[in-house]
Amino acid sequence: MKRLLVFIGALLLVGAFLAIIVLNPSEVEFHPTHLHSFRPSLGVLIILVFLAGAVVALLAGSARNLGTSLASWRARRAARLAMRAGEWQHSGEQLAWGGEVERSRTLLRKAWKHNPGNSGTALALASSYMDTGEYAAAQEVLDAAVAQHAHDPDLRYALGETLRRRGEHGEAIRMLETVRVQHPHAPRVLISLRELYRETGRWKEAADVQALYLQTLPVEAQRAERERLVQFTYQAAIAQADADARLSALDAVVQRDRTFVPALVSLGDALIEHRRPDEACKLWEKAFKQHPRLVFIERLLAQDSAPRSRAIALLSKYADQLDPGSVHLLLARVALADGDLNRAGTELQAISKQDSPTVQRTWAEILHRRGEHEKAWDALRTAADHLGAAASDHRCIVCGRVSEMWLGYCDGCERWDTYRSGSEL
Repeated sequence: MKRLLVFIGALLLVGAFLAIIVLNPSEVEFHPTHLHSFRPSLGVLIILVFLAGAVVALLAGSARNLGTSLASWRARRAARLAMRAGEWQHSGEQLAWGGEVERSRTLLRKAWKHNPGNSGTALALASSYMDTGEYAAAQEVLDAAVAQHAHDPDLRYALGETLRRRGEHGEAIRMLETVRVQHPHAPRVLISLRELYRETGRWKEAADVQALYLQTLPVEAQRAERERLVQFTYQAAIAQADADARLSALDAVVQRDRTFVPALVSLGDALIEHRRPDEACKLWEKAFKQHPRLVFIERLLAQDSAPRSRAIALLSKYADQLDPGSVHLLLARVALADGDLNRAGTELQAISKQDSPTVQRTWAEILHRRGEHEKAWDALRTAADHLGAAASDHRCIVCGRVSEMWLGYCDGCERWDTYRSGSEL
C-alpha cells in the first residue's frame, strides 16, 4: 500500500511538471554568473528551481540528522566506556578485598583513566595505597582527583586523612577545615579535626570542635563526649599563659564538672599562685571528701599555712576508701618528715607490699638516719632491682610514664587523671 501511494505521488508530480512545461513554453534568459547565461523555457526553469530547493532542504535535513546521530554515537560510546570502567572498578575492589593488590590497582588505574569523572574510582585507588602505608602515592591520586573535582567533600576528606597519616598536620587541618565550611555539622569531619587539634596540642580548637560535635549526637550518646569536652577545656585552661586567665578558665571547668579531679587539683594550684592558700586548702579538703584521692592530701601537706593535723585527720577518716598500703606509706613519710623514725617504721611495717620500690626507698632513708648504713644500701639495691629508680616521682598507672610532678594528662597514653605519686602503691 505504501509503495502504491509513492508510485501514484510520483506520477502526479511528473504530470504536474509536464503541465508546467506545456503551459510555460516561452524562453527566458537566465544568468547563473555574470559571464554565463542560457535561455531555458520558463517551465523548465521553475522545475529546476523547485528541484534545487528540494535538494537544499534534503541536504540541510541530512546535516541535522548527521549531528544528532554523531551526538548519539558519542553518548553511546561514553556510556559504554563508563560501564566498562564501572566493571573494572568493581573487579578492582573485589581483588583488593582478596589481597591481590597489584591486579586491583591495575584495574582501578585503568578505570580512572577511562572515566576520570568518577571520583569513586579515585577514592578506591587511594584507599588501596592507604591500606599498604603508601601515603605519598595515595596523596598523588587524591591531589589529581581534587584538581578535577574541587568541591567533592569525600575527596577532600580523604586527602585530609592522608595528609594526617603522613604527619602533615597543618595541611591536613587546612584541608578538613575547607570541608567543614561546606558541611559544618558532618560528624566524621568534626571527629577528624578534633583529633588533629588534640594531636597538635591545640586544645582550644579541639574543645570548640568537640562542642560542635556534641550538637550532632542524640542525647543518650552525649555522656562520654561531654566528658571529653571537659577534658579538652581543662587542657585549654592550663595552657593559658596569663595567670588570671588560667584561674578563671579552670574555675569555669570546675563549675561545669565538679567530679573532674585534674581540674580540682589545678584550680587549687592556681589559687596558690594567686596567694590565696586558704581558698586552695578549702577547695582541696572539699574535693577530697567527695573524691578521696591522695593527691589532695599531698597538696594539703605541702602547704605551710595549712595545719598538718587536719590533713592527717582527713586521711584517717577516709582511710577505708583508700588503699591501706598507700595510706600507711604516706603516714610514714609524714612521720619521717617530722623526724619520728619509730612511727615511720611502724607505718612501713604495716604495708603488705614490702618489695615495692617506694617502700624500700623509704626504708633506706629510715635506716640511713638510724645509722644502719649497710641495711640502707641493701634496701636501695632492692628498690633498684624492682625498677625503683624513679619511685618518688609521679607515675602513670596506665603506661608507666614517669614525671617529676603530678600531671592531669599523660602524653604517653593520652589519658586524664592517671598519674599517681610514689605514695600510692
